[in-house]
Amino acid sequence: MRIIICGVGRVGLSIASYLSMHNDDITIVDSDPQLVKRVSDTYDIKGVVGYASQPDILESAGANEADVIIAVTDCDEVNMVACQVAHSVFGVNKKIARIRNKEYRNAEWSNLFSRNHMPIDVIISPEEAIADAILNRMSVPGTTNDISLLDQTVHLAGFLIDHGNPSIGNSLKDLHLTNKDIDFDIFLLLRDASPIEFDQNTKLQARDELYFICKKKDLLPLLESLGNQNDIYNGNIVLSGGGVIGEAVATKIIENDNFKKNKLIIIENNLHRGHALNSKVKNALVIHGSALDYDILKEAGTDTASLFISVMNSNENNILSAVLAKKMGTHYSIALNNNKIYSQLIPDHLIDAIVNPEVITVSGVLHNLRRGYIRSINTIRHTGVEIIEAEVSNECSIANIPVRDMNLPENIKILGVFSSEKQEFSLIKDDTVIKSKDYVIVVSYGAAVEEVEKLFSFSISLF
Repeated sequence: MRIIICGVGRVGLSIASYLSMHNDDITIVDSDPQLVKRVSDTYDIKGVVGYASQPDILESAGANEADVIIAVTDCDEVNMVACQVAHSVFGVNKKIARIRNKEYRNAEWSNLFSRNHMPIDVIISPEEAIADAILNRMSVPGTTNDISLLDQTVHLAGFLIDHGNPSIGNSLKDLHLTNKDIDFDIFLLLRDASPIEFDQNTKLQARDELYFICKKKDLLPLLESLGNQNDIYNGNIVLSGGGVIGEAVATKIIENDNFKKNKLIIIENNLHRGHALNSKVKNALVIHGSALDYDILKEAGTDTASLFISVMNSNENNILSAVLAKKMGTHYSIALNNNKIYSQLIPDHLIDAIVNPEVITVSGVLHNLRRGYIRSINTIRHTGVEIIEAEVSNECSIANIPVRDMNLPENIKILGVFSSEKQEFSLIKDDTVIKSKDYVIVVSYGAAVEEVEKLFSFSISLF
């Protein structure tokens, strides 16, 4: 497929780096010549220098033959015009635009983006998605990742075995025996941040990160059994960074009934932005200063806070401020970071959870690029592992036969199924029979798109 990505800032770069691995024809467009050269050289993709809203630039990028345009520059208006030009002049079939301004995304003006006006097929807001991911992480403290599927009735969560955890040295079989009343399955084990092969006799080591699937009702009991403390939000919440993401997180915290009893304190280094936050985010205290300043952190009550969240524009500042907060006494810390190296270097006791904006952005775009019976696609960090939620059709090759007879490829595993007939979810067993209109949760361990297509008899290729 031919895909044009307009804008290669953080969002565009994340999308380009992932899609370049899938053998599709990718072209990037940006007004920064040095950035275009660096990205095109790094990922071996075509680059065009210019403004994405101009027809001649889009023509140079191959819009005449493009299947998809993804407009993710920092300017909403440029993204909208780029999609309009792609549609009206070049007839591009699929148009995805990044819209940051909440006023544009107001339901009252939804008709603006209809095919008869400004034809945008999919609107994405990475900042809003990241804020949602942080709130989800807050609702399940202690997890390194949490993906909710099937209308939030099933969770796939990551848990880090820190030093001193009583599970160290136990086998995965021991883990199941200890939690025999809880229905769960471990489908991924990371050691030194990389997937390893494992079986029921594999013994857990410190710093191992295990991923499991279970029903929502079993999530907190299982985490507690693994050594997690679930009820930790008894004090203040400190939020470092009041940019677009910070404002979105703050608004969601204030509006969430689960955090009504918690006082929210925002640290923002830009005085003008701080004044704006003070008027926009009601019932929050805004402190002007740097989150790397010990006195400012002390003023914000970081030493007694239940939670510290760092969402500044710098990976380094997010990591350092979260580490400082933990050292000062904050119970639980979350940092925004898309640098894999930092994630590997940070001791587990210094930062509790890292939210990777790159993974969240790519997952959101993939969901809108796939076609067929796909409901959602999520990627797990930098592992190449994808979680696919899909509906089974009559034509699907796995329908109406027991799992033991499916001859699944080694790099594809069905984790669970929601029965449309019984209206209930269950983990996969050898004698499970999946029927048409059931929903399945599948894990792909770096499988090629063609392998998954063949298995399910429908296309999940890029649109």
